[in-house]
Amino acid sequence: MGEIRLIIQPDETEAEAAQVFVDGTIDGHAYRFLLDTGAARTSVALDGYTATFPAVEKDSTSGVFAASSDDLITVPGIAVGAISRQNFTVARATERMPNATNLIGMDLLKDYRCHFRFDENRVVVDGTLEREADANFHELLFDRKFHPYLDVQFEGIRASAVWDTGASITVVDINFIQRYPAFFEAAGHSTGTDSTGTQVETPMFSMSAARIGPHIFPPHRVAGVDLSAVNARIEVPMDLILGYSTLSKANWLFDFPQQRWAITKWLG
Repeated sequence: MGEIRLIIQPDETEAEAAQVFVDGTIDGHAYRFLLDTGAARTSVALDGYTATFPAVEKDSTSGVFAASSDDLITVPGIAVGAISRQNFTVARATERMPNATNLIGMDLLKDYRCHFRFDENRVVVDGTLEREADANFHELLFDRKFHPYLDVQFEGIRASAVWDTGASITVVDINFIQRYPAFFEAAGHSTGTDSTGTQVETPMFSMSAARIGPHIFPPHRVAGVDLSAVNARIEVPMDLILGYSTLSKANWLFDFPQQRWAITKWLG
C-alpha cells in the first residue's frame, strides 16, 4: 500500500473551489502536477529539460474552452507518490507558456485502485479498505480514453458526469441548465480556465441538491459552460464535470481496474 499526498490550492475568488496538485519526478527531476482525472493523457510543459526529448508524434487535445495540439515524448521514468512507470509517453506543450501546468492524467491512474481521502489530503493507492464489505459500490463507465463517468440524479432526471479532480469547480453544460432551469438559479459571473490555459468569463449558478450514489449533495455554486463543441468531439457526451467544489464533500474509492466506485465517507 502506498499513497499520494495532495496539495490543495484554494481558489482566490470562489470559496469552495480549489486545484489539486501532487509532487512527482520525471527521471529524478522534480515537478509539480495538477492531478487531473478529467485528462486522458499525462502532459508536461515545455522547459529546458523536457525540450531535450524528441517528439515521436502529435496529439490533439480539447479543453472546455479550446483545443490544442501537443508533441508526444517518451520519458525514461515518471513517479508520483506510490505510482511509477518506466519509458512512459506523455504529451508536451509545443511552446513555452508562463502559466503552463503539468498534468497527471488517467493514463497513469487507470491501472490502480485509488482511495481519494480529501479530509486527509491524500490518495491511498491499492490499499485494502478496512470495511470494504460495507462499501456501496456503483458501476464506473469509461470511454475509450478512460475518462471516468458516473450518474448524477436531479429529482428523477439523470445526468452524465465526468469525475474530474482537474476541475476546481463543478461545470454544468449550459444546454442542460436551459433544459432543466428549475434546478439552477443564476448567481453572477466568474472567470474560468480550462486545461489549455484559455480563460473565459462564465455565468455562475446555484445548483439544487442532487443525488450522487447514496448521498444527497447540498446546493452549491457551479459554472455554466456550453459543452456542445466538446461533446461533439468525444465518445460519451457529458452534462456535468464534477470538480473539487463537489468532490471535496466526500471521500471516494475508485477501483479503476474493476470499473467501480463508492463513497466511503460523507464530509458534507
